[in-house]
Amino acid sequence: MRAIGIDDIELAELLPTVLPADEMRADTVWRMADGRIFHLEFQNHREPTLYRFLSYDTRLAEKYQTPVRTVILYHGAVSQAPTQIDLGVIRYQIENVYLSQLDGDAALEVVAQHLSAHTWEPPDRLRLALALCMHTEDRRALFGQTLALLPQVPLSERDLVTAAIMALAESRLTDEELDRLTKELTKMSKILQRVQKEGRLEGRIEGREEERRLVAKALLAAGDSVEKVMAITGLTRPEVDALQAQ
Repeated sequence: MRAIGIDDIELAELLPTVLPADEMRADTVWRMADGRIFHLEFQNHREPTLYRFLSYDTRLAEKYQTPVRTVILYHGAVSQAPTQIDLGVIRYQIENVYLSQLDGDAALEVVAQHLSAHTWEPPDRLRLALALCMHTEDRRALFGQTLALLPQVPLSERDLVTAAIMALAESRLTDEELDRLTKELTKMSKILQRVQKEGRLEGRIEGREEERRLVAKALLAAGDSVEKVMAITGLTRPEVDALQAQ
């Protein structure tokens, strides 16, 4: 979480996101090393009120009987959103992170330094995947640097980063940039190479079972909804739910 400015978070266990009562589903829920719950939501538009998140967190607190820390990650052009509501008997407060206000150039500089020194670390996944959603003075240069860094990513991480970039940055790219990015990623990604070779890159990834599961895991890790993961990979809801619970 350091990659998006959230400190003091040491994740220990991924928890189910299906909540009791009316089967509400949060985006991502973790148990932290200190026993508290970390709840992360991904938003591309401004949330007008916090009642939906309050409903999630009330159920999480009741289910796990421990404090909940909630962060809303805005990856659209959002620069302001509510952080608390006062209900009289309780005051509910969350934290907002606005990617449009974070420095994309600085994020890529950190990634470049780590790759050069062979000290790639987990937060670099998010830095590289989210940089195109962050602020920059020169978007063309940021896009070019992202493409230049991708081939240097460790092979074991490359498919995960590839899926995350496609899932998170797609809405911020022009058609020309998206086409170029897709071509570059296809050259580097074993998954996309096999899928394209078999003629199945048509909005759905219908490759081998193991490959589809890998893509699904990457999309879930990037915060995509179960419905979107199902649409992209062709997996069933029970299959995606099982991956999310791992």
